[in-house]
Amino acid sequence: MLDFYTDVFSSETQLSKWYSSVYDSSALLYVPMQYAYDTQNNELINKFQKLFTYNTLLIVKKNSQADDLAKRTFYFTVSEYLRRSGIKGNAENTKMYDFIKSEVLYYWNKNPANIWDAESKKFYGVKQRIDYILSGNFNGNLSYYRAITDFELYVMGTGVSLLLIEKEAKQTITPDLVSIKDRFYQVLKKEVSIKDNKAWYLQPNIWRDHPDFQDVALEKSQSVNWDASHFSRMSAYLHLLKLNFQDDKIKYSYLGKLTTLLSNQLITNIAVYDSRSSIYTFNNYIDGNNSSFRSDIKDGKKGIQPSQNFEHIFIGWWKMLNTKEVDTMYERIENKFPYYAEQSAYITHDKGFFQEIVNLK
Repeated sequence: MLDFYTDVFSSETQLSKWYSSVYDSSALLYVPMQYAYDTQNNELINKFQKLFTYNTLLIVKKNSQADDLAKRTFYFTVSEYLRRSGIKGNAENTKMYDFIKSEVLYYWNKNPANIWDAESKKFYGVKQRIDYILSGNFNGNLSYYRAITDFELYVMGTGVSLLLIEKEAKQTITPDLVSIKDRFYQVLKKEVSIKDNKAWYLQPNIWRDHPDFQDVALEKSQSVNWDASHFSRMSAYLHLLKLNFQDDKIKYSYLGKLTTLLSNQLITNIAVYDSRSSIYTFNNYIDGNNSSFRSDIKDGKKGIQPSQNFEHIFIGWWKMLNTKEVDTMYERIENKFPYYAEQSAYITHDKGFFQEIVNLK
């Protein structure tokens, strides 16, 4: 997998053939990269050094086929590579850090930040849109016009990662990165709803009007919540925020609570274990709802059917929660991996790779 992506990102011509690699590699290689540095696996580290270079960043930015979200995703994973490998005394890594910081600060302060045209006002910079949402002001007639999306979350996640890089390198701290860290915490403090001290939801019901969620069947008192696949990234964000707030007991404690609750949601609401068969089934939503996802009712498209939105488990970002319960889940999946591989053409295509992800300790 690493050799394939190194070849893809070696030139603009190669990337034009495989432009989906900008998004795909960001998701697939995040956990292997963390593992490489956790275990100081020099063979893997050397491969990542060949893959993630300043030239790679230039090629990705120039590519017109990869969309903006894919690039934000890529910058996040590369920033995490820089955090783990370090920039101090490394000219190449410092150039990459400067590049990504420039991109993130442009997204944060200047880049047009509206997600939907019908939002109530024009926003320039993610900060402006986030602050408006946090203020509670009207942002349009449909619920999701005030939704915090992956477009903002990846920018904030990257900013939090960059701030850790600066601290580790003992550089002058960039005020805007501190602002990003603080805004991310405010989002989780103000926009999160904790239910019965057993689960938490980011902006519950915010997606109720969105076409992707129109096939969600609700029981009494249920809300429309995030799908499990997209929300798996929150595991990494919580990890990075906790690293940033280690010296603030109150905020660190709150982030720790969210981590514990999200781990509980994963193993109770999302991954449902049958002790008789030793097999998990997976629900599509973080609250245990197993309705279809991204159905297009207007066009008669069924979207992702119940229990089919589960490849995120095998990409492995949930491992960043670092809890015994999540470890146990993956150990059980490891024992029955051939069964799961048969359930998804996506997993079957790269079965060896996904088995390695599941096996990582």
